[in-house]
Amino acid sequence: MPLYHFYHNLKTSAKIPTPELKIDLSEEAEVEDENEPVVLQINQLAASLYNTIYKIRNNFGKQISTKRLALAVICLAVILIVPTQAKSYYQSLKNTTQKIAEDGTDGFLALQDSTAALFHADLPLAQKSLTAATKNLDQAVAAMANEHRVLQAIVSVIPVVNQEVASRQKIILAGQKIAAGNSFLFTALSQGEQNASGTLTARLGLIINSLNAAIPNYQGALENLSGVKEDVLPLEYQAPFKDFRLLFTAILNDLKNINNLGQSLQEIFGGEGLRRYLLVFQNPDELRPTGGFMGSFALLDIKDGQIIKMDIPAGGTYDLQGQLSEYVEPPTPLLLSNKRWEFQDANWFPDFPASADKMIWFLRKSRGMSADGVIAINATVLERLLAIMGPLTDGKRNLTLTADNAVATIQQVVETGPEKKANKPKQILADLAPKFMDYFKNIQPQNLLPLLTNLQEALTQKEIQAYFADTAAEADIKSFGWGGQILATKETQDYLMVVNTNIQGQKTDAKIKQTIEHQAVIDEGGAVIDAVTVTREHTGAAGEKLYGETNIDYIRVYVPAGSELISAGGFSWPDENRFKVPEKWTRKDPWLAELEKEIKIDRASGTRVTEEFGKTAFGNWVITDPGQTSRIQFVYRLPFRLARQNTATIAEKWKEIFASAPEMFNYQLIAQRQSGAKSDFESQLVFPETWRPYWSEGQNINLASNGATINKLQLTQDAVWSLIMIKK
Repeated sequence: MPLYHFYHNLKTSAKIPTPELKIDLSEEAEVEDENEPVVLQINQLAASLYNTIYKIRNNFGKQISTKRLALAVICLAVILIVPTQAKSYYQSLKNTTQKIAEDGTDGFLALQDSTAALFHADLPLAQKSLTAATKNLDQAVAAMANEHRVLQAIVSVIPVVNQEVASRQKIILAGQKIAAGNSFLFTALSQGEQNASGTLTARLGLIINSLNAAIPNYQGALENLSGVKEDVLPLEYQAPFKDFRLLFTAILNDLKNINNLGQSLQEIFGGEGLRRYLLVFQNPDELRPTGGFMGSFALLDIKDGQIIKMDIPAGGTYDLQGQLSEYVEPPTPLLLSNKRWEFQDANWFPDFPASADKMIWFLRKSRGMSADGVIAINATVLERLLAIMGPLTDGKRNLTLTADNAVATIQQVVETGPEKKANKPKQILADLAPKFMDYFKNIQPQNLLPLLTNLQEALTQKEIQAYFADTAAEADIKSFGWGGQILATKETQDYLMVVNTNIQGQKTDAKIKQTIEHQAVIDEGGAVIDAVTVTREHTGAAGEKLYGETNIDYIRVYVPAGSELISAGGFSWPDENRFKVPEKWTRKDPWLAELEKEIKIDRASGTRVTEEFGKTAFGNWVITDPGQTSRIQFVYRLPFRLARQNTATIAEKWKEIFASAPEMFNYQLIAQRQSGAKSDFESQLVFPETWRPYWSEGQNINLASNGATINKLQLTQDAVWSLIMIKK
């Protein structure tokens, strides 16, 4: 298209006064077809400059600066009169910005290696990658600052080029901020490495201080990264860039969590004096409410981050049996295994603070001592530790423990090793404990951050649960969801937690595949009926040591308080003769009696109905033989109708779309995970045909005209789904 025609059309449509400047815009100014894309962009630039100049002149007349107008006219003349030269300058700028993009993106990807190295304790690689990243970024910054400044300003009004330049600038700024943040972490880790003799709390303080400096830089980097459009990057960089942005977002969240917990960690690790903790080791292969059977425990004394003493009884939790000074009756289902309540069964409650309190009670009644807190550790945490520490050698038994084999190997030794005959089945844990103590005493600073990050994930997934007597520390733990407490819910929130308790079923939960299917059906008035179906498939082989036994499970389903059981079925019960009678000298446990004071029995199904921890609980038995599948179901009515959303604040918005603001309903489901459980979860929401979905939030949720589904997922942590519906 000739420049004249472009200029003429623009002038006519915009009704701009004919300029006083005399410029030859004849047909001879047409550029060859091969340059058409560049010329079109130059034409747009010329028109934009022309329009701007004469709008300013008409609006402000003689008040505008003569020099400013003259400069603009000169720019316009250069571009219009010498398009070939303009193209040359444009191409030069394109080349420069391409080089800037390559340097900036190379620097950014080098930062990826640097960040990964920092989190994997490789300080030499972190330093090398950080140096390379800084060099590339400096080159990009120099090019941006010193080359083609004027033309950059001109080209910035071209939408396509401006988008590219803006994204590349954001990459460079993000890269600089990440480099600065990594420098703080690298310096802290290096200083800690040079002062390895310092206490854990001192080194932890060093990390916390570095995070305080690094996090603002990381936050600024993420803000810049959010504004980068991947499609303006070279093709080979687009996928790695996108992956890193997602990873970096998760890393930043983890670092914020660790940093916010800093003060409490100082208290927990004995920064303010000696602390004693009860550590209980749980085996999810024999599932119990808080994560697994407690076969072993330890008493840990810690001060200034140093482990002063660790005592692990070789006989495990059974060593406390003969030391009890007070005997109480167990919860009724536990009579299948024991006629009195003992320490190894103290984790009966899925609410961890309640179970922890009971553990401390048993410790006090057996050893006459208390504890500043309880930390429950699932066997899977051992795998996480060994992944950071590396293999651990047990010379006494000629074993090498790795992240892949440790759990199975230790379990085999405990259950079948020679020490079991000597009534010391947990001796292997007592022998390995000093090795772990040495590691933590002498932990390398570069391993501290990966350790904390890994432990944070374990806490989120309830592989570790903690309870502390210190109220501030306990409040922090709960606020992060690391306390294992049953979640408080609002009156109009749906809630579900399925709790399995293996009683005399050996280690068979390792072979159980469990699926939880939830359905909520809503009527026109907002009333909700839920159905929960639990399928348990036993994949073990009959006769297989530890795993080939019958799985005997007392299952509890926790739902909103006040829910009404409609029907239940599919259960199987242990032989009544297997249940023990409480010893005559045992007494009722006052706390348990208060908790279970209102027990109801559903006559049709034999289901126990209790109110506990702000929830209604349905309890019954399900027994699954090797190679078999059990399927049970609870149907119940929720104690509320769906809440109608207050549309007063958004009525005006709705009136623009509809004649009147529609009636809106909000449904929210909270699914809480039982520690140690490996359950698949799926859900279906069905609402009236007169409703339609408007907004949703949550993992794997799909909307339909009369409902929504949550596709099957593994419930590795607590999850929330929300849905807003309106009447058609």
